Amino acid sequence: MRYVVGNRGWKHETYDCLKMKMKIRRIFLFGTLACMFCVFPGCKDSDDVGENYTTFTGETVSDFLQDNEEYSAFVDALKTANALPLLESYGAYTCFVPNNAAMGTYVKEQGYGSFEHFLDSVEAVKEMVFYHLIDGEANDAGNYETAGFTSGSIDTKNMLGRYLYTSIAPDGTAWMINNSARIVSGDHMLVNGVVHVVDKVLAGNTDLLPDYIETEGHFNLYGDALRATGWRDSLLLIDDEHYVAPMTKPATDPYSSTAEYPKVKNFRYTALLETDSVLALNGIRTLDDMREYAKRFYPEGADFPDEDKRSSLSLFVGYHLLPTMLTSNQLVNTRNYAFTHTWMDEDWLNDKFRDGKFWLEQYLIPMAEQSVITVQAFTWGSENAQKPIFNDERNCYDPRYTNMAEELDDVVTLDMAHSNLDCQNGVIHALTGILVYDKDKLGHIMRGKRIRMDFATFLPELRNNDIISNKCYYLPEGYCKKLKYEEGASVFVKYVGDNMHSDYLHDYIESWGMFDVTITVGPIPDGSYEVRIGYRVNTNHRGITQFYLDEQPCGIPIDMRLKGDDASIGWEQEYVYTQINSPYIWGGGNEEDYYGYENDKSLHNRGFMKAPDCFASKELLPVGSSGGVKGSARNDPYALRKVLGIFSWDKMETHEFRVVQMLDGSCHFDYIEFIPTNLLEGEDTH
Repeated sequence: MRYVVGNRGWKHETYDCLKMKMKIRRIFLFGTLACMFCVFPGCKDSDDVGENYTTFTGETVSDFLQDNEEYSAFVDALKTANALPLLESYGAYTCFVPNNAAMGTYVKEQGYGSFEHFLDSVEAVKEMVFYHLIDGEANDAGNYETAGFTSGSIDTKNMLGRYLYTSIAPDGTAWMINNSARIVSGDHMLVNGVVHVVDKVLAGNTDLLPDYIETEGHFNLYGDALRATGWRDSLLLIDDEHYVAPMTKPATDPYSSTAEYPKVKNFRYTALLETDSVLALNGIRTLDDMREYAKRFYPEGADFPDEDKRSSLSLFVGYHLLPTMLTSNQLVNTRNYAFTHTWMDEDWLNDKFRDGKFWLEQYLIPMAEQSVITVQAFTWGSENAQKPIFNDERNCYDPRYTNMAEELDDVVTLDMAHSNLDCQNGVIHALTGILVYDKDKLGHIMRGKRIRMDFATFLPELRNNDIISNKCYYLPEGYCKKLKYEEGASVFVKYVGDNMHSDYLHDYIESWGMFDVTITVGPIPDGSYEVRIGYRVNTNHRGITQFYLDEQPCGIPIDMRLKGDDASIGWEQEYVYTQINSPYIWGGGNEEDYYGYENDKSLHNRGFMKAPDCFASKELLPVGSSGGVKGSARNDPYALRKVLGIFSWDKMETHEFRVVQMLDGSCHFDYIEFIPTNLLEGEDTH
């Protein structure tokens, strides 16, 4: 079924909340009790009340705009949309403001006879206005100044729930928004936000993804292929109009004060596509050419009709489609890990990684069944920006490949000139080469590396519905396609901001009570692997948990209340901690086992491992410090890996990871690892 509801979610949810917030903030300006803000659960709860509201002074965004005649047309639009009071109140807004010339051009292009006629179209005015506003206070993101821009999307969506994209103008002299509007005057810092003046009105593309692929102009052959294979119909969903958020919290509800159910269930997609010109360079100019090319890599589907999901052409096309929307800077979730880590001692990093940098290889699960895309991020170009590279056999943990554009010119990466093309339910990224699921090559690549997959990898619903955020969310049964559990269980997803805990990629899944939870993981290539999960101890409320993989019990149940330094586990700290430009030195562990390698062997013999040292925890640092190797997750006795056992498979396929609680309490599971058994000897610490 095709669910097309346009902006129902914004009109029903966001705008109502907006009106509430404007009312509340006006009240605050007159010194009304700050606690009144908490009466409205549909809006963000804030701990930042009191003096911030009652002593609110200075030039606001509203003041700035009204004091400059050059922006008078946008001010009139703000008034029509009833948004001006919002910009007079407390907050952290990023406002992209079209000047009067840009507004005049927009009104003419939209076919209005005059600016007054445009203002009469109140709903259209609202759509235009709120597309230009980002509420950074709503999720503690703050303002977005140009100094923090990178090539890709701004982290926080605008007030219509759409991403805005930043890039350097072709002449290198200014930042562009959505590849169309130039910032002509930026970084006007006000007490409640920042204003960037743009020379063109911003507008979101309302096309659905397959329609946009057909009309954008660079992907005509893929438009034909989507129709021939039936994948087009799979890309038409916008939101599940049958989803209704549960009204009552789970019986076991440890986060009752902060957790909430997702308000909607949106469907979003990413298309990683070669342009017609790139296809032509590879001899693909017609649909027949693409069909024959696909048979080279998917010969098992040669005899099936195109519309059959088992056909060569369908497998080729489906491998280019993701069931989640990822902007260019979201394809690899760096979360401050991929570059020099400011919380780690520079000398220690140089000793361990040779150049002070390390990289995280991650995985994308396409819509074609039983296939996977590997993706790494490398520093690239004069902007020091990241570009993902796909299915590359180089080891991302090898520091020789941190900034080597000349040596990596043969990889498949993004053509940024035709990427971040977003529409109502997805985004298109153009590729520099052909992306194919070469089973032999990809199997070779993955069997030669440690495969570490965050559990969120398998749950596209999290990203599509902004569940990976600064809140804790309950996951209703059936909300995530690859997550199943018995009625009565409590399942949460928590994003941990600012690296407060040792959680890989800043998030984790947690279950409470007496539960039975199953997550479909992978796919994983054929071969023999040691399988592990990463988890975090809590001495107060964890329980005893039994893990299964493909219904095979993984050893005896583990007690997640036991810290790593419990005698039954045997975790020890590495010996030396030093802090550059700091007077203190921390020491511990075994001086004879400086880096803890002997302790690693002892832990592994007992079925445990330390967490990797490729991510860190701020809470581990001494008071007042901003760096140091003690912040490495490897030095956190609460962050552990449990070895589930050795498993072998004869084909690439997904697997069922099952979690059954044996003693009432919580279970934390963060990531899962598959390590080829031939790599176990001499495995590094990250």
